[in-house]
Amino acid sequence: MTVGKNKASNWLSVFLERYFLPLTLGAVVMHIILYTYMSFDIGIATAGYAVYEAVLFFIFEKIKPKKILRGLIYIALAATVLMAGGYLLRTGAYSTATSFIDWFYVNSQEVGEVREYLYFVFIALGFFITSILYYFTVYRYRTFGIMLIILFPFVIYGKRDDTIPAFKITLMLTIFLALMVHQRLVANDVKKDTVINSSYVIAAAVFVTFAGAVTMVMPKPEYRSKLESNSGIFDLDVNSNTTDYDDLNDTSSPRFGENATGEVLFTMTTTANEDVVYLRRQSFDVFRNDRWRLDSSYEGFNVDYDDMDDNEVNSPSYVYRLMKSLADTGRYGEYGLTSDIFTGAEYDTSSWINLSSTTYSPSYIPAPLMANMAPITYAHRTVHGEVYYDSYIKQYRGLGASYSYTVEGENEIAYLRNLSFDRDDFYSILNAAAENGDITSQQWANIMKIYTLYTDADGCSQQMQGLAQQIIEGKETDYEKAQAFVDYFENNGFTYDLLYEPEDESIDYFLFESKTGNCTSYATSMALMARLVGLPARYVEGFAAYERNESGAFVIRDSHAHAFVEVYIAGAGWVTFDPTVPGYMQDYSNQTGNAGEIIKTFVDYFSRIVLFLGVIFVLVFIVFLDRIAELIFRVSLKFRKSDGDKTIAVYKRIIRLLEISSGKRLKGCAPAEITEFAQNERKADISQAVELFEQTCFGGYVPEQQEYRQAYAQYKSAWKALSGKIKEKKPKKIKS
Repeated sequence: MTVGKNKASNWLSVFLERYFLPLTLGAVVMHIILYTYMSFDIGIATAGYAVYEAVLFFIFEKIKPKKILRGLIYIALAATVLMAGGYLLRTGAYSTATSFIDWFYVNSQEVGEVREYLYFVFIALGFFITSILYYFTVYRYRTFGIMLIILFPFVIYGKRDDTIPAFKITLMLTIFLALMVHQRLVANDVKKDTVINSSYVIAAAVFVTFAGAVTMVMPKPEYRSKLESNSGIFDLDVNSNTTDYDDLNDTSSPRFGENATGEVLFTMTTTANEDVVYLRRQSFDVFRNDRWRLDSSYEGFNVDYDDMDDNEVNSPSYVYRLMKSLADTGRYGEYGLTSDIFTGAEYDTSSWINLSSTTYSPSYIPAPLMANMAPITYAHRTVHGEVYYDSYIKQYRGLGASYSYTVEGENEIAYLRNLSFDRDDFYSILNAAAENGDITSQQWANIMKIYTLYTDADGCSQQMQGLAQQIIEGKETDYEKAQAFVDYFENNGFTYDLLYEPEDESIDYFLFESKTGNCTSYATSMALMARLVGLPARYVEGFAAYERNESGAFVIRDSHAHAFVEVYIAGAGWVTFDPTVPGYMQDYSNQTGNAGEIIKTFVDYFSRIVLFLGVIFVLVFIVFLDRIAELIFRVSLKFRKSDGDKTIAVYKRIIRLLEISSGKRLKGCAPAEITEFAQNERKADISQAVELFEQTCFGGYVPEQQEYRQAYAQYKSAWKALSGKIKEKKPKKIKS
């Protein structure tokens, strides 16, 4: 009976000494993570995880002495966890129609609680955290490895715009501090010369408790950190497409799902006095499966416009100047093109614009439709009108560009209203001009391709077709027709609601049922209806600049992202229209301490947990790199044909390990010198392996299998010493 009590007492002592603090830290970390996802039974879930990680610790301890077998068992466990996790992810996505990424990143009040995803975090993420925690506390003490564990909650809460309660942070950091003080004394790879007794426990407890209490009561300093002022502080790749606004895309943004935070992306100054400046980011060609896409994304709609003259088609006032030159000939009056419709004041007001940001690094330059990009030598303009940074510029941080643009003001609107011809008249003018030699065949072809590319309206319903025709009834010119679509939304009870998510996401539902949506629905509807009545139109994503700061400069936030429409007006070219009803221009100027900005700044590029886990994997891989290399070498030996080849490979490996650990070049040394070097510098006996190598390599000897096995066994026992992993212990000083 006494023996049983002693065993139980010894087991409890070992448990408290080696495992209690790591298990407690793991339970607290997972409690904090689960706290942001759960609104029920958080205590039960935390207790369950404590049992789960204790079982994993028990398994890890049992398999630890088994060397190679332990790796296979761990891989089998990890594979089982991954299979279970994959099943939970598929089940959750199927049953809720909510992606794991949305659930993981977005506040649960917006996407709801998904039990399957919660179980995935519990099982899969819990397994990953427990594995790291065990290795870096019990098996091998490394403070940096433990720090990776406590970073998990901060990253998750930051991305989800949640705040970790102060008490939970203090508790977690206090336990972490206790681990730093205690665990290095009990881990397998450290020297244990401290007696763990009641005095030690009391002293350590007083120290960490005092440190935790001071941390909790210490007032927070009021200052703006580098992390808050520079959202690119964790930038890993300035060209990576890690946010919605960094790069150009093949498809448009989702029509529903608000994810803006109000963070300032860049500022803009202009010499014009405009209330709103529409900065285009990217336009799209075709509407398929409820998303706008570039034409090259779809087979069967690939118009070859590579030969379109970029400078002509996209330069400001190109069509205006072309029409004026034709009117001056006096040959096109029968089509309504006469000199009296030109006053000379159209497209004559030029404004200089400057964009600047130290943290926002898009691959493109936001620019109005009528921008003159000639001064920008470090970028190029596409046939769609986007201004894309050249590759050598993308390596630099921030946004900086200056250029001029033609303001679409009262004179331009007056010109558009005075145009008396429509698309058919425009066709006739161009055909006649081509026959008369007043325009080139290339100019004619370029304009015709625009009418081909931007009138595709496949998939639109007859009901939408009927509405489009009804809206433009009685309108004569292209401008009147386009403006009629803008007026229709404002005059027929449509409502702007950024957060609205309809039960039916189709455009027909928006037009005829809900009449509620955000800018993407309005712009999509107008672009499609314009195409249905023969007006070339394109859906454009960019920014609506309307907010100004104290100095009068425009402030462009991620919440100012906006979708609008560009319609190709006969006789004028592309013209910007904004069909979104009033209500989207929200004022963020008085908001301070925006929680969304904190999210954005903390995880601008380092935002995705997958990337964070990937970095951890790389770090762990580096820690185990030498062992991985050794494992690969030992496995490769099994595939060598003879024991003689294996003997030579072992000798080469010995030299390689000594060179790496000592930094000296040893390949030219004689075998006897290698043996002496290993003995003197690494206290490693490799004489048997080297002797067998000499006989095999220089004497033509074919070693017996038993001889090779003995030499190989000697190498394995000396491997750590050869690698420099066994450090010579300093002799203890003898007190006199």
